[in-house]
Amino acid sequence: EPGARDEFGALAEGFNRMAATLQELYRGLEAKVQEKTAGLETKRARLAALYEASALAARAASLDELGRGFAQQMRRIARADAAALRRIDEDQQRYVLFASDCLPQALVQEESCVNVGDCLCGQGPSATSMRVIPIASAQRATACAAAGYSEIVTVPVRLHERTLGEIEFFFRGEARLDDEERALLDALAAHLAGAMEGLRAGALEREAAVAAARGLLARELHDSIAQSLAFLKIQVRLLRNAMTRGDAAATEQALAEVDT
Repeated sequence: EPGARDEFGALAEGFNRMAATLQELYRGLEAKVQEKTAGLETKRARLAALYEASALAARAASLDELGRGFAQQMRRIARADAAALRRIDEDQQRYVLFASDCLPQALVQEESCVNVGDCLCGQGPSATSMRVIPIASAQRATACAAAGYSEIVTVPVRLHERTLGEIEFFFRGEARLDDEERALLDALAAHLAGAMEGLRAGALEREAAVAAARGLLARELHDSIAQSLAFLKIQVRLLRNAMTRGDAAATEQALAEVDT
């Protein structure tokens, strides 16, 4: 019996302690397995998101197509009610909306172009990290408040220390982003920056190719016209000489050449 003072009691007490220890170890092991499983699932989801972003960047033929795909994907990851993507202009004075997902049309039209510093969004090249903006305490987000949003999360789109744009997430409640989700959104923003720069470089290459083709055509036209003018000059000289000599046959022949 447990609690007895003889050998069987000591054995029973030791067995009970061993059973309790094994049970505790099993619970700890099960918790660690669940924790590892959750961690692996998080990493799998992150890799899947990065793979999807890379595939989207590779197949997108325009900035609009690229923006729509990234807006949908990143809004889903952030669990936001809406998302907007803005690019900064060459003078870095204005943010231009080029894609959105679930953003009300009235807000799209009203804030299609935002001057740097005029709104809580689009703070310019000085913004280098993610920001969480409570709209209730802000005085420059009346349009967002009227649309029913309570918080905005902004993520700068940067490449080689250069700001290319900004991603904005709109929440009707509290934005709940853990460290893993923040890191994933930053990584996707970096992918977006690389894809935007790739599209820009491709457009510049196409423009250079068109300019080169136009230059070649212009040179060919110039050479062709120059040859025609040189030929006409010779024929006019022959015509003048024939008329001076009074040679009717030579005059007719020169006129025919000029006419041809």
